Amino acid sequence: MKKSIVDEILISREMKNEKTVAIVRFVIFSIASLLDYLSYFQLINYTIVTPTFITLLLDTVILVFAGSVLLFLNNFPYKPYLKFFTITLDYLIIGLMLYFDPTVQRGNGVINFIAMISAIFVYQFNLLRHSKIGTIYGAFLSFVFLFVVSIGLGEGYPIDFIPMIIGLGMILAIGYVTTVSNIEMVKEANAKQMMERYLPSQLVDEFYKNKAQLEPGGENKEVTILFSDIRSFTKFSEQRSAEEVVLFLNEYLSRMTDVIFKFNGTIDKFIGDAIMTIFGAPFKAEDDALRAVKSAVAMNHELEKLNQKMQPQDKLYMGIGIHTGEAIVGNIGSDRRLDYTVIGDNVNLASRIEGLTKHYNCAILISETTYKQIEGKYSIDDGFAIREIDKVIVKGKSKPITVYEVVNLDI
Repeated sequence: MKKSIVDEILISREMKNEKTVAIVRFVIFSIASLLDYLSYFQLINYTIVTPTFITLLLDTVILVFAGSVLLFLNNFPYKPYLKFFTITLDYLIIGLMLYFDPTVQRGNGVINFIAMISAIFVYQFNLLRHSKIGTIYGAFLSFVFLFVVSIGLGEGYPIDFIPMIIGLGMILAIGYVTTVSNIEMVKEANAKQMMERYLPSQLVDEFYKNKAQLEPGGENKEVTILFSDIRSFTKFSEQRSAEEVVLFLNEYLSRMTDVIFKFNGTIDKFIGDAIMTIFGAPFKAEDDALRAVKSAVAMNHELEKLNQKMQPQDKLYMGIGIHTGEAIVGNIGSDRRLDYTVIGDNVNLASRIEGLTKHYNCAILISETTYKQIEGKYSIDDGFAIREIDKVIVKGKSKPITVYEVVNLDI
């Protein structure tokens, strides 16, 4: 079974997290070993019981282990099973320290609480990996560690053992929930970041509220499709450097995106300077066609503002075609690469209508289907008027269609 992009990101992140754990382990053990060495040679005094030679030997073994893991991760390819090996060794080494180190207090049941604190420490240390299976494995070893140390080194059956087990269980559960939440947060953030490239933020929130899925598939639904294109952009580009063209396109597309998102449009794709936009997907509304027309008018306003920053001879003009009809809408592609898009004959018709704007020398043309959906729903206060232009036969159609011009009254 192929892994999703998010799963691959998490696996890659797991490798980085394992290196982080190795660095933190090495730093902690280095500091602890240094303090023990300084205390042993009576250069400092930081513990009640002075470290012994056995303590220093254990410190050295642990430090060698920590350094070896760090070197291995930096010089060899990471394997996911390595975390189980290092988690096990972390518990084993801490257990050996508690068993052999004479400085560890054991009387009056103190060892039971030391065992619990040690189990929690190693488990919390493991949470740096952000791995669900690693967290479960660490939780299992925490219980085993507490049982073995408390029963093996304790003085008989500890009275507070049951409350300790319950407390440990609660801490382990919180750690697991935190890990799962972090992983889900990464997945959700990745999905939202992807959707925000073509959906306005309010639609992204609606998307999650309705628990919609980004899975391959599509459905037939009525949508309004808007195609926009800058006329003579090739000539404009030839007169400028590649850097200038890119800077202009970035500003132009950013401005148009803001306008489209303002009217809850869904950006299907950028095709150079052309923009394909959908109204009515992923969520349909009664005013989809009207919002598409208002968006087209606002896009022309925005282009006029952009023209004011340019030389008169460089003034640009835009052609926009809008059509309403049924199309297949959904995430189309493979399990590794999806595009939220629309396909069908009506999409092609919207593109043909945009092409007619050059022939009729107008900025915005809409189909009769779109006109019927907005008829009587707009007024002169909206800043535009509509007039019938012609009946035309577009490529791929045998019957003529009526096209209407949207006249921008404010330009």
